[in-house]
Amino acid sequence: MNEGTEQLLMELERIVEERQDWLFRFAYMRIGIREDAEDVVQDVLLSVFRRLCEKTSMDNVEQYLIQAINNACTDYLRRKPHRVVPLEMAAYVAVSEGDRQIHEEFLRINRMLDSLPLEQSEIVRLKCYDNLTFKQIAELQDIPEGTAKSRYRYAIMHIQQQIKKKGN
Repeated sequence: MNEGTEQLLMELERIVEERQDWLFRFAYMRIGIREDAEDVVQDVLLSVFRRLCEKTSMDNVEQYLIQAINNACTDYLRRKPHRVVPLEMAAYVAVSEGDRQIHEEFLRINRMLDSLPLEQSEIVRLKCYDNLTFKQIAELQDIPEGTAKSRYRYAIMHIQQQIKKKGN
């Protein structure tokens, strides 16, 4: 193993140690099923590890990892047959006590973002929940940074209007 590959593997190890919970939450907020989100993250980590061992170079391991998890979640949602559960019934889905808090957060965020166009709701998730910068969001979504900012602004304006309506 050459020194460059070894350095990339150490970088991957550091990212996993520091951001493993964040990577899981990133996947969970897209998939909504704990076990499947864990599987997606695990599969991506193994894939990135193999790629690095094969001496494939990467400019930014962390950005590549986030993009790979995002793509894996998208693929998962395309492949998995959807079992439609009305949002009102989702609160009654059996959830272990340890997962209750993250499940309730998932439901609350989905209710709030439900009325937004998909491209706006995804920007809000990436910015507010995943704490990505607009530059990172633009790279992840393959859109200009200005587009990411404007979609975020329109989404927030829409949410504020909804809150005002509910308050009156």
